[in-house]
Amino acid sequence: MTFAGWLRSHGVLMAVVAVATAALACRDTTKSGAASNKGITEPSFTLGVGFTSTPVGRGNLGAFHVQSKAAGYDVELKSHDNTDIVVANIAITPGGTSGWHSHPGPVVVVVKTGVLTIYRGDDPTCSPIPHPAGTSFIEEGGVVHIARNEEAVDVTTVATYFVPATAAQRIDQAAPGNCAF
Repeated sequence: MTFAGWLRSHGVLMAVVAVATAALACRDTTKSGAASNKGITEPSFTLGVGFTSTPVGRGNLGAFHVQSKAAGYDVELKSHDNTDIVVANIAITPGGTSGWHSHPGPVVVVVKTGVLTIYRGDDPTCSPIPHPAGTSFIEEGGVVHIARNEEAVDVTTVATYFVPATAAQRIDQAAPGNCAF
């Protein structure tokens, strides 16, 4: 057998040896449990429990200015910046919570079922703001808050977010410390 024939017949074996050698040369030498966590003592955000957000759609609207006057009804919407519109269906089980969070822009929320209770991080008394089925409200961008279902039935909502183009619609936040739950 010629040397070229030997290489062809053993080429697969040589490729496997080369890949294994490269993998060993690049292996992680950190021992289990030894990953660096210096200075981290707890999570910097809170997690939702029993909270599900299902995206319906997202689209870019750009900068816009709409004035609508029809049959005596006057509405104006305006954004100076490139804006995405995101729509999501949200469900919170009894006893569930969104976790503390904020949004980079305003959110229009329609409560379909149950009572959604909002607590704001900038309220020193941590007063509940209940929103029953059939109502709507607007969350301001940048305000740290938590949404809770304190009733015995599921809360369902539809949320429409106005956010900077390509930005996330939710920013997880640390508990502000003004609420005892």
